[in-house]
Amino acid sequence: MMAAMSSNEDDRPSYHDLHITTAQIPRTSIFNLPYGLQVTCSRTAGWELRDMNQVQPPMGLRLPASRGVLIAGEYDGPGEWLVLDVAGHVIVDSREREPA
Repeated sequence: MMAAMSSNEDDRPSYHDLHITTAQIPRTSIFNLPYGLQVTCSRTAGWELRDMNQVQPPMGLRLPASRGVLIAGEYDGPGEWLVLDVAGHVIVDSREREPA
């Protein structure tokens, strides 16, 4: 017998419940941050927050500029730590990766 699902979808978290904290951004709902900030997760880079309104200069002479500047990431360097939580449930907290 399957458990009854809640008929009230308002109880389910939405992107409005995603809160972002970085060295530069105090804990803030993504809904209240500027347009153009993008949260992604990939197998190679983990969780990242990028500002898609900025352009990253090319790394080499033959490479094109890439859209999106890294603000913070799960595995990025000092000062680029990232905390993501949904309705208070922490998804990632990379502050502990910072050197003491």
